[in-house]
Formats: sequence, C-alpha cells, structure tokens
Amino acid sequence: MIAWSYQQSPLLEWVPIMVQQILPVVLPTFFMVLIGFLWSRSGQDYPTVFVGKIVTFVGVPFLVFSTLAMADISSQHLEAMLLASVLLHVGGGIIGAIIFWSLNMPIRTYLCPFVIGNGGNLGLSVCLFAYGGEGLAYGISFFVVQSMMFFTIGNAIYTGQNSLRSVVSLPLPYAGVAGITVVLLGIELPQAIANSVSLAGSFVIPMMLMTLGVSLARMRPSDIMPALGFAILRLVVFLTLAHLICDFLEIDGVMRGVLLLQASMPVAVFNFVFATTYNRSPERVAGIVFVSSVMMILGLPLMVAYVGV
Repeated sequence: MIAWSYQQSPLLEWVPIMVQQILPVVLPTFFMVLIGFLWSRSGQDYPTVFVGKIVTFVGVPFLVFSTLAMADISSQHLEAMLLASVLLHVGGGIIGAIIFWSLNMPIRTYLCPFVIGNGGNLGLSVCLFAYGGEGLAYGISFFVVQSMMFFTIGNAIYTGQNSLRSVVSLPLPYAGVAGITVVLLGIELPQAIANSVSLAGSFVIPMMLMTLGVSLARMRPSDIMPALGFAILRLVVFLTLAHLICDFLEIDGVMRGVLLLQASMPVAVFNFVFATTYNRSPERVAGIVFVSSVMMILGLPLMVAYVGV
C-alpha cells in the first residue's frame, strides 16, 4: 500500500499563496461588487445617475490628481505607462476593426466594447490591492488615457459625430494633466493640500465597485454564448498585445503587472450606457458587459496569480 503525504500535494502548496497574496487582492474587490449587486437585488434604491455624476465630476479628478501628484514614481516610468496605454488601445482598435469588418459585424456596435475595458471601476481597485500606491498610480495613468480615448474617439464611433465637447467638459483630462505636470516638474504638494485632495478622492474606488455590482444586477443580457466568445477573444488579444508592448518598451516589475491586469479587465459598463443611448444593440452589449465582468471577477484569482503579484 502506497502512503500518501499531504505535504507533497501541489494543490496544497497553493493554499498559503492564495491566503497571503491572492486573497487580499481579490476579496475586497469581490466584496464591494457583491454589496452593490445584493443591494440592487434587494429592491433598495441606488441613485446611479447621481453617483455617476459625483464620481465623474468630483471623486475621479481628485483621485487622479492626488494619486499622481503623491506617487513615488519617476517621470520616465510615467511616460512609459502613458505610451503603453496608447499603444494598447490603438493596437486593440486596429485588430478589432479588422476582425469585425471581416466578419461583417457592425463596427459602431462592437468596436468600443472590444477596446474599452473596465480600467476604472474594477481595474483601479485590483491595481491598488495588488501593488499598493505605486500600482494605483500606474493604473490611473492607464485609466486617464483610456477615458480620454473613450470620450473622444469612442463617442465619435457611437454617435457618428466628431466632437471634442464631451471630453472638454469633463474635469478628468485637466486633473490628469495637472497630476502629470506635478510628477514631471518634481513638485511636492503642501501636506494640507495633499490631505485634502486625497480625502476628496478616497470614496471613488468603493463607490465604483458598488456601482458595477448594481449595474450587473440591473442588466438584462442576451446572446450569452456569443458574448462569451467575444470576451475570450478580447482577453486573448489584449493580453497578447500587453506582453508585446512590455517587451518592446522594456517594461517590467510593477508596471508590467499593472499593464497586464488592466489589459485583462472586462468590458466597461459605460459601453452599455452609450449603446442604450444611441441604440447600438444594447441587449447584445449588455450581454458582453455582463459575461465579461462575471468571467473576470470569477477568474480574478487566476489572473492575479498569472501576473505574479
């Protein structure tokens, strides 16, 4: 009879890694999304429009500025992350356009969901819990580029109109430019100002995660299997691009981990909002957002382990 020793089980060797490294990253994110989901399912009111406005016009700008201004990162690393984000979105957009054109799928419906991931609601929290303040700073650098692209190029794709009014009216670009300027010039904020702007942006991440949960609970998705194929294709394309960009720009360490995490994020909920507003097959887009979000939330432990947190 062969004796089996539990100490030699490869599965059990993962237990301390899961508890000490992966669970602290995944559980807070999942917990806040679950709170929002259960809150909505319980029939309680959740003022999504108000929360969206207060987050967009108050919380996010202060979070972006305070994180960048107080981050301990070099200007070279910041520039590399901004460039990596641009390359990832442009490259993903080109690949997506080719795929949808070849499959005779409407580009105005599917291109933005393919390119624009949830780098805000979900991505920032994962970067924060995975890599701390440095990871959050890189994650926000990625998110600033993503948001500006969505509200300019993405808005033009959905509406068919080329207008800068939507992004000019948002405080996010100005907060991003101000934060980047502080980093490039090496300016140190007075403690009173640093504490004030940090406090003003501190509510954003939990509120965005709760809003994601509420949005998932309210969606009525359709075409689940095609949506699953879409989500898997997007994940493969963007992770592959992220690896190539990291190798090309010689990005490693925390920055590489953040880029891989942000590249793996699910489709942004804003795509569903725009698809509904401009009647771009909202039920199908809802299915894509829902399936990709659930897939990533459930697969987040594997993703965190994959990037080597």
